Amino acid sequence: MKLNSGRLWLRIATYGTLAVVLLLVLIRALIYWQFDEAAVRGSLTHALQDTGRSVRIDGRITPQVFPYPGIEIEKLSISEPGKPDAFARVEMLRVSLAWLPLLLGNREVKALDLYGPSAGVSRGLDGQLNIADLFQRRRQDSYILKLDRLTMREGTLLLSDQLTHTDKRLASISLDADNLRGTADVSFGAILDDDKRPVRLALTTPLAIQDDQVSLPELEAVAISTIPGLGETKLTVAGQYKLNFASLQATGSDVTVSFTSERPSSEVKLTLPQINASLRELTMPSGTLSAKLSYARSQYQLQAALDNLKLSESGLYADKLDGEFNWLAGSSKVNVKLNAPLSLAGMNQLLMQPLKLTSTITTPALPRGRLVASMEGALDGDIDEPRFNLRVAGKLDGSDVSATLSQYGLIKPRHEAMLSIGKLDLNRYLPETQGDPVAIFQNTNEIPLDWLDFFDLNGKVEVGELAMGRFRINHITSNVRINPRALELDQMSADIYDGRLQGDASLSRRDVPHLQVKQTLQGMKIRPLLADLFNFNRLDGKGNGKIDINADGKSFAELRSTLNGDASFSLNNGALTGIDLVAALKNLPAELKEWNGTAQNDQKTTFSTLSTSFKLDSGVARSQDLKLASQLVNVNGGGKVDLKQSIVDYTMDVQANPQEFVRLKGVNVPLKITGPLNSPVYALDFNALVKGKKTEGEKQQALKQQLQKQITTILP
Repeated sequence: MKLNSGRLWLRIATYGTLAVVLLLVLIRALIYWQFDEAAVRGSLTHALQDTGRSVRIDGRITPQVFPYPGIEIEKLSISEPGKPDAFARVEMLRVSLAWLPLLLGNREVKALDLYGPSAGVSRGLDGQLNIADLFQRRRQDSYILKLDRLTMREGTLLLSDQLTHTDKRLASISLDADNLRGTADVSFGAILDDDKRPVRLALTTPLAIQDDQVSLPELEAVAISTIPGLGETKLTVAGQYKLNFASLQATGSDVTVSFTSERPSSEVKLTLPQINASLRELTMPSGTLSAKLSYARSQYQLQAALDNLKLSESGLYADKLDGEFNWLAGSSKVNVKLNAPLSLAGMNQLLMQPLKLTSTITTPALPRGRLVASMEGALDGDIDEPRFNLRVAGKLDGSDVSATLSQYGLIKPRHEAMLSIGKLDLNRYLPETQGDPVAIFQNTNEIPLDWLDFFDLNGKVEVGELAMGRFRINHITSNVRINPRALELDQMSADIYDGRLQGDASLSRRDVPHLQVKQTLQGMKIRPLLADLFNFNRLDGKGNGKIDINADGKSFAELRSTLNGDASFSLNNGALTGIDLVAALKNLPAELKEWNGTAQNDQKTTFSTLSTSFKLDSGVARSQDLKLASQLVNVNGGGKVDLKQSIVDYTMDVQANPQEFVRLKGVNVPLKITGPLNSPVYALDFNALVKGKKTEGEKQQALKQQLQKQITTILP
């Protein structure tokens, strides 16, 4: 028969097919001959008898041929040791056997496929796991376990810890492990169900099994979740691990734990050179922590080294945390160096005590240098709320300082504070001026308010002494509110120029900042106050005052020019410097030029009382009720003080006491005070003398008659 004959090839195909079918029939017959359902069921039922567990099969047991010989078991469950309660259950278990050993009469398990498995793993009050007995070696009479592949789909795992009273649930578990006899490739995925939010878990790693030890040379695990206020967050764990199932011990090296979030953008990284773990605790000889958080116009940075970390069911602890924290807000920077032991009990109760802090503030608002504070105290808080409390005391630029600060929240924190400072000299941090410090309301530098963006604070402040420009104030106490919209001082009280100040003040942040001040002053010395505020030093005395003013401006000079409101004061036993009205009256008649000239520092008019009230309008203070009383002279008058131009324009009626000046009885001397605040001119008020006269000749004649009349009255 020819080789290319069609009949020949038809016979070969027919006989070959019959041979394959016969082989398959023989193999299937062999499998069924080897398979005894009752024997398999009985063997599995008693497989864990030595542990006190029972195995139950509620479904069918079916032999399989392709692609590998094996069996399928439906609805298999395992009980807890010595209890009927179910520990684990699988909807379907597929066991694949190796071909060659089976042909030789040996049952070698090559692969396991689990569909719909569920189990509960718990730790009791004694610290023991309910799965510890399953890791014990067992004699394998009816089969040999040499897994090369393990697959799991739609699994569920319940985790319970009686020591910490926590319960977790892993759902939708999937697992693929190939080449388990060599270095396997393992991938794992699941969803951690939480009452608040689900967490997606994923893990990939090579895996090598040798006896009781499992090596994970390149493990990478990821947990992804969405947290309100943070957006999507990701936790990544990477490193090299070894697990010993016989001793239930684990070690890790070059471990890195990273955390990131979307809103705000944050990164946290913990590097651990070495980890030793058991069921009770995890120890780390050292570690480094770095973190970065960006929010709005702020950036937070942390670098820290940790010594002797320990993580157990009671919490996380470190013998020492030595770190540096930076807060960058725009062009300002706060640097904090801290050193303290770390305790995080229950993974939520924070304690750092004793805590050492060195803080340095650098900002354009402090152009002449930095603000440095060194303090010691304690930090505690609750991570779950979150809430933190800081209590420290030390030095602020050489002055005693103590503070208690509570923070509520992390993303948009709210603060409550108590601050006590011995002495605060703001001149050290303000732009340097030429010569002596200027009066506060003469300062033209813009008031920096950008720093308000970063605060939501309520508290109380105490300052022993505050200096700004030439202005001084002592023993200050006040309630404080700071937020991006305003700086407010409520129930403020202080010692001011030998007197007492009480009231409220606020600076509202608008396109043009708005100042509101309501204060009462008692027993103060008026001359140094006016000199240090407005550079006006022509009035002396001690008494009381009341102000209710407001202003708008970006600098103190602009605020001075827009002052509106009311002010009043009354002084006792004082003096009006620059002119001696008593001496001038005694010298009448004298040359007119003696009444016309700039103020003289060596001259003054003393008084027993002086009172007046002002109406301020756009930086101009007007008064019509000035009254000065003394034993020798009385003065009534009114006028204005222009704070914008720093000039005074006052008209006063000077009357001599007729009991002391008999010759001056009935004589009224009209006096004008005009010119710069710090150097006014005193002059006779010729306009008052010639009131009602129109022509120049009439005015000269009237002036001559008035002077002659008064001189005649004075002369014997």
